[in-house]
Amino acid sequence: MTIQNLPFISVQADWDEVVREVDSNTIPEGSFWIACYLTGKQSVHGSVLVKRTPENEIELEGKDGFSITSLNSRTFQVECPELDVKNITVYGPKTAFYPVKGKAVSCVAISPNGNLFAAGNGDEVSLGSIAEGKSQTALKGHLSDVTTVQFFPSSLVLLTGGADFQVKIWSVLNGSNPVTLKGHTSAITSTGIISQGRNVLSSSRDGTIKLWNCGTSSTITTMGDYPVPVNQMILAKLPSPYEPARIEDLDPMEVDTFDKLVIVALADGSVRGIHLGTKKEIFATPSSAIALTAVAYDEETGTIFTGNENGLVQVFSISKSLEEPHVSWKRNGHAVTSLVTKLSENGEIVLCISTADGSVYQTGSLVSFLGDKTTVRVESEYTGSDLEPVYDMKVMPSGHESGYQRIVCAVRDGKIKIY
Repeated sequence: MTIQNLPFISVQADWDEVVREVDSNTIPEGSFWIACYLTGKQSVHGSVLVKRTPENEIELEGKDGFSITSLNSRTFQVECPELDVKNITVYGPKTAFYPVKGKAVSCVAISPNGNLFAAGNGDEVSLGSIAEGKSQTALKGHLSDVTTVQFFPSSLVLLTGGADFQVKIWSVLNGSNPVTLKGHTSAITSTGIISQGRNVLSSSRDGTIKLWNCGTSSTITTMGDYPVPVNQMILAKLPSPYEPARIEDLDPMEVDTFDKLVIVALADGSVRGIHLGTKKEIFATPSSAIALTAVAYDEETGTIFTGNENGLVQVFSISKSLEEPHVSWKRNGHAVTSLVTKLSENGEIVLCISTADGSVYQTGSLVSFLGDKTTVRVESEYTGSDLEPVYDMKVMPSGHESGYQRIVCAVRDGKIKIY
């Protein structure tokens, strides 16, 4: 298996503040450091000078091996000829705020209407307005760290899971917790909401996936029962090669489960696909000694993306053999913490990857490496979390006519950062 090594552009975490200080005439000029790394090659370390032109415009000038083109106060493009790195766009956060000062953000969710955020802060959930950038309500009830948060489609109800083995349903309007789902024997790692939310899913380090009926607070069925932890789970539409389940074969408490796919990333390094309608495993990738830590899925192309604790990202196609990945790459040995697909500013579907060293990067269009040409390139770097692990990453609902989507990061330094 060939593993591509991708470049890593590292920039001084507060570089955008330097640019804004020069732009506001707070300082006449400034600079920040920049570095480029590529496994197997000598790293390049340089700096960027920030100054004003005679026309009173802000200019960024690369030094010591870097070519820089300024785009705006939060964005620039970089090239490093020595390592053959071209046209990588560097972003600073558009917004950054502390839900709770002094507490790491373990997980984050954005409401479907785009107005609210929910964040795990220790054993509490912070709930607030994105526009105001601060917590307005603290949801208390979990007995240990909150590990996952998710809004229902209505934006009025919240689903959470914790290291206390519990799944909880909350009212966004008054902060009440009318439903608590108990049955797992280890920490909750992910949740899933089916259709409007009469049924929900949860995965756990106990190796199981549970399907719940919210109205009765009861377990409909338990799936998986793997001998290793389920580190992440995602819910998707059943791919076309597979037949939906017959409605008459479902439990009466099930709603819209007949045509759903559950994809789980396991600590044995494998991905498993479970037909939610039949409750049967329908595919699996090979296992390995390295645990998977993140998984994403593109429904349109039937592509699974996995990340492991050693920083390896692999791509599998459901329509092809799952014995070997279509393409594999890594940048360093830091664990992949999140994988998400989103629509870029160019109107293309891209993959975003966050890691335990605080880096967040974006690939080029999926089309560019899902076909015969399997070369992956780094298109963008999202900066500002240098050496602070990004624990979770989500995609914001699009507020643009073009459909362009922003990403939201939950960071150990206690901030939620939106790009």
